[in-house]
Amino acid sequence: MRIAFLGPAYPHRGGIAQFMASWADNFIKAGHEVMIFSFIHQYPEWLFPGKDQQDHSETILQLPIQPVLTPYNPLTFMKTVIAIKKYKPDVLILKYWIPFFAPAFGFILRKLKQQTKIRILYNIDNIDFHERWLFSNSLTRYALSPADYYMTMSNSVYQSLKRIMPKVAENRIIQSYHPTYDFYKQKKTLSPEKPANEAQQILFFGFIKHYKGLDTLLNAMPLVISKMPKIMLIIVGEVYGNDNKYKNMITTLHIERNVEFHAVYVPNEEVQNYFTNADVCVLPYRTATQSGITQLAFAFHMPVIATRVGGLTEVIEEDKNGFLVDPENPEQLAEAILRFYENNCRPRFVKYIAEQQRTYSWESLVKSIEELL
Repeated sequence: MRIAFLGPAYPHRGGIAQFMASWADNFIKAGHEVMIFSFIHQYPEWLFPGKDQQDHSETILQLPIQPVLTPYNPLTFMKTVIAIKKYKPDVLILKYWIPFFAPAFGFILRKLKQQTKIRILYNIDNIDFHERWLFSNSLTRYALSPADYYMTMSNSVYQSLKRIMPKVAENRIIQSYHPTYDFYKQKKTLSPEKPANEAQQILFFGFIKHYKGLDTLLNAMPLVISKMPKIMLIIVGEVYGNDNKYKNMITTLHIERNVEFHAVYVPNEEVQNYFTNADVCVLPYRTATQSGITQLAFAFHMPVIATRVGGLTEVIEEDKNGFLVDPENPEQLAEAILRFYENNCRPRFVKYIAEQQRTYSWESLVKSIEELL
């Protein structure tokens, strides 16, 4: 097949761009032709809460990318339609994650449906959004309604899709899973056995936003440290907003000796350093649909302690590959971290995750699209 993607690609950064790149790469490996129609600019600078929109990694997937769209510039909408039409794909694949992109996507897809026979597939990350958006339901329906097929990667997103678009037939919805990110690892995964003299480390990784609940984890740390004085919390990720909120908490809670705070976006080639040195990844999210960080951790065979929200409950199996706790509950979170170490859960969790990796393969995701189309 000739497959087109529409969405962010390198040098734009983040999980959406990495997901699309990995998916495109696996379509190519399966013998298909691929083109990613990417963004010229993704967000206006005044709207972007982070420090840099560009990915400065040296290790990237080499893919055919054509920057054509600036989602907030209507003058690029028709140019994008013309570029996709010229490529003549059999299918166009998009991801949907926030309403900001709805006007551009809705317009482009309607024009393509009017003028071509291209089949359109949405891979949906979010419909119940972490931040509030005016007219979010109307914008989402406008963006999604022209599509032929919809893919959801958790039951929570599937239920949200059914709520907002109840007339969509079941045979147009693909219920799938979030594949494991295997791009970052360089043939190096977590070993079940850890030398006794190595420090115990827990990891918080990824963009730091309010809904991800880092404050809950920080509030749990004094309870953990009281039983494990040498444990280290490694925080890695760019803060969306002001770093001082979290730095002040670390100082106020008197946990400076037990916390390393790397408030930066990590290049691809450095990701494995954090995941192969820590013991467990902690995701204290307030809300979630599915989490790419979970599958990134699993790629390194790393267990996950997370909150009982959204799609996290579908991939984290209690006492097999991690633990689940209630959101915004530092006491429960601390208890789960302590239980992980006191019961020496790491060796059996690591082995279980390694055995389960075939379930979350990109090859299976590619095959599901081949069978559909």
